[in-house]
Formats: sequence, C-alpha cells, structure tokens
Amino acid sequence: MDEFVVLLIIAVVIIGAFMVIGTPLANWAEGNWTYASGNYKSLATFDIGRVGLSDSAASRTLKFGSFTLGQTQADTLKEMATLGVSQGYFGGDPKEFDIAIDQNILSNLKDVKIAFDMGDTNLYGNLVFKWNDKVVFDKQANLNHYDIIIEPGDVKEANTLEISAGMPGVYFWAATYYGLKDFKVLGEYGPEKFFAFKIYPNEVEGWSKGVLSFYTTSGQAGEIRVKLNGQQIYSATSPEHLVTQEFDYSAIGSTLRIGDNVLSFKSDGVFEVDDLEFEIQLSGSRTRERDVNVTKADMDLINRGKGRIEFNVDSIYKEGILTIKVNSNQLSIQAVRSGKNTVDFAANDVFEGENTVAFSGTGSWDISGVKVGIAY
Repeated sequence: MDEFVVLLIIAVVIIGAFMVIGTPLANWAEGNWTYASGNYKSLATFDIGRVGLSDSAASRTLKFGSFTLGQTQADTLKEMATLGVSQGYFGGDPKEFDIAIDQNILSNLKDVKIAFDMGDTNLYGNLVFKWNDKVVFDKQANLNHYDIIIEPGDVKEANTLEISAGMPGVYFWAATYYGLKDFKVLGEYGPEKFFAFKIYPNEVEGWSKGVLSFYTTSGQAGEIRVKLNGQQIYSATSPEHLVTQEFDYSAIGSTLRIGDNVLSFKSDGVFEVDDLEFEIQLSGSRTRERDVNVTKADMDLINRGKGRIEFNVDSIYKEGILTIKVNSNQLSIQAVRSGKNTVDFAANDVFEGENTVAFSGTGSWDISGVKVGIAY
C-alpha cells in the first residue's frame, strides 16, 4: 500500500508539471501539434506513388533523306511548282519572298542559284529579278530553262527576292505575263553537309537515347566525320553499309541545345549517303499533382513562419533530379534519399484558395506519406 501511495504522488507531480509547462501533444483535432522548434499545422496529407520517368517510351524520328558527301551540296531555300507575275499600265502582280540562310551554310557558301523553267509568256516586257534590291536578271525570257547565280558577297542571313514583269510597251491595253515552273532557290555550299533541327525542352528532360542511322555504298573508301553543334560524335573509315550509332544523355547531353541544333557531315572522299535519320527516344515522364486549400488564417501563419512539405521516398528506381513545385514556383531541394525528406516554401509561393503541389523529375521514385503544412 505504501508503494502505491508513493507512485500516486509521483504521478500527481508529473501531471502537475505538464499542466505548468504544457504538453507537446495538443489540439490534435485541429491538426496542430508542437515540435521542439515550434508549432506545425497540417494542411493536407496524401500518397502520390510513382513519380518521374516511367518505363513507357516515346520517340521522334528526324528524316534527312539522301545526299552525296564530299562534293558541292545544294539546300533548297524556296520552292514552288508554279509562279506567275504580271504587269500592266493599270497595275500588276509582282512577287516578293524572304530567303533565310543558315549561318553554317553561309560560312561555306559557293553561291545562291535561282532555277526555273519558263512555262508560259507573251513576251510583251522583260522578266525582272531583284536580290536585296540589286537587279540580277532583266530581259525577255523565252520558253527555256534558266539559272540565275547570286555571288556569295551579295548574300546575307536574311535576304529579299523580288520577281516582277516589265511594262507591256506598245501593248497598252494588255499586261506582260510570265508563268514560271519548277521554281527553286538553292544554297550551294560544301563539301560539308549541314542539317538543322530543333530539340524541345521535354526531349532534353526525358532523353533516353538518340539513334543516328544511315546507309553507305559498300566499298567506298575514306573517313566520315559527324558533328553535333560543332562537337564530333561519330567518325569511321570506310564504314559498313548500314551505320547505326546510339547516344545516351551522358555522351551528348552537354552538346544538345533546347531550340536550334545542327548535324554536320564531312569526309575526305565521296560517299553516297542514303536514308539519314536521327531518332530521339524518350522515357515517359510522370507528374503527380494534388490540390491544397490555404485559408486566410493559414496565410497569416505562413507569414509568421514557413510552409513545409514532408514526404517519404519508398523506392528509388533511377537516380535523377526531383522537382517539386507549389503552383508555378519551383522549390529548392537537395539530393533526395530513401526515407523521410523535407523541403520548405515561402508565403509568396502560395495564395489564399486552392494551390497545386506537383512532383516530377528526371529520375524515378515511389513517394508516400506526403504532408503539406505550416511550421510557425
């Protein structure tokens, strides 16, 4: 009995002490509790599962066609099956085109060739071509094939081509007319061959591998060198009939650009290259989102402290960068590890009402036990 009385007195003393200093576990019904460092209010809890890159794959294949490497190249800058111009005393129908030339081609330019066949004309006046306001052709054009050569010194990255017909002379009641067929503007350069293409942000983020493939004729001797944005990515002497080269992100990631990219081919011999393709293979990207409601009272608490997101990483399938966004604001998070992880957000990352928390990344993780709340 004496021992019971002693234990009872000790229990009363402990309870009294908690009543004085307060218990660390209080207001559970309101979602509030006390840490050693202060208070925390829970706004939402949820599991999100698999985040980041999935096993599903997508791809995009760039088809560049066939060409002869080691001789003058010709890229089509403008092409029309038919083109008509006319001019009378009371009006006319001239044509004007903007002709852009890639800097890589411009640096290796031999000339620009305007090629066409004359399909129909009444020869009342001249046919006139102007390149950057300079007259490069001004005469009657009979039914024939024509090549107009523009010298490199007259060519810029951005050019203007004007095509018109001259006045009909004594045929004042009529209009001069010229109908051109198979009209082309060609940039002739070489011997290096260039191919411009675009890479999009999601392709850089989800890059699985790139596959370069082409055919050459067996028995051709010499070395082929391929560069991506000026960096060599392939070279071979007398390559096999079918060439296939794969590139993972670690091999060319630092060379890729979001936006404009350039593949270039060069050789010390003449090679027939057929069916050039560059396939971009992607891993599927999985983003998980949840809505979290923030009240006016919550905003007051965040202004006194900070927002906090806790989550558990149950499995890491692939290392990478985990991205967590609150609305459109990306949070700063260190390397993700198995087990519990924490990241904080500021008052200006959220607003009163429904907010979106999104998980994504370049790796792959299973995530559970997400807690969004306020530490204050």
